[in-house]
Amino acid sequence: MRQLKHPGIVELYEFSESSEHYFLVLELAPGGELFHRIVKLTYFSEELTRHVIVQVAQAIRYLHEEKGVIHRDIKPENILFDPIPIIPSPAGSKPEEDDKEDEGVFQPGIGGGGIGRVKIADFGLSKVVWNEQTMTPCGTVGYTAPEIVKDERYSKSVDMWAMGCVLYTLLCGFPPFYDESIQALTEKVARGQYTFLSPWWDEISASGKPFNYDLTLLSVLILFGMGLTHRVCQLGSL
Repeated sequence: MRQLKHPGIVELYEFSESSEHYFLVLELAPGGELFHRIVKLTYFSEELTRHVIVQVAQAIRYLHEEKGVIHRDIKPENILFDPIPIIPSPAGSKPEEDDKEDEGVFQPGIGGGGIGRVKIADFGLSKVVWNEQTMTPCGTVGYTAPEIVKDERYSKSVDMWAMGCVLYTLLCGFPPFYDESIQALTEKVARGQYTFLSPWWDEISASGKPFNYDLTLLSVLILFGMGLTHRVCQLGSL
């Protein structure tokens, strides 16, 4: 992790160990986990979602193409951010929903909703694979690709699947795969069984749905493993 140098990745400054513990000195991301910001805002606007997901895609592209690293646990809890001040929305432009907190004015190149630069963290499950495949079952089930839950060999494309699940979560406030039963959840993931539920997806633009669909479609990520991080990065930049 010491060799990872990218603005979208939490930097490791120092490492030491004792007979019982490992000690890591990591870059501070004062905003904390993206997960808590989702809980606070309920869901993100499309502008804010693009702001976040483009940065995640840029960091993943760096990991995959320049370092040969697969993260294997991309999820909102492992995406941290630097906070920025929230500029209140003008009167009359605030969200109509009673439970939706105002994320404020989006500032191109800076951010919105209190979120500035975002950074991928927690490389405890990461592995250097380059163009090879691996088979170790790991990750968080709701964001884990079907290959992993089915105990099949997989490649770096599982990170893109997870990114698609994060994108879905940002836009509507809940993950694409969910069930109280772990077994049932695992079966849904294995089948790629998810929907764009109404009314949460009714107001999301036509461009948002196919984009998310591409990132989680079984035939793309399992059969072809296309480099969709390139497409995400083309959607916008900081």
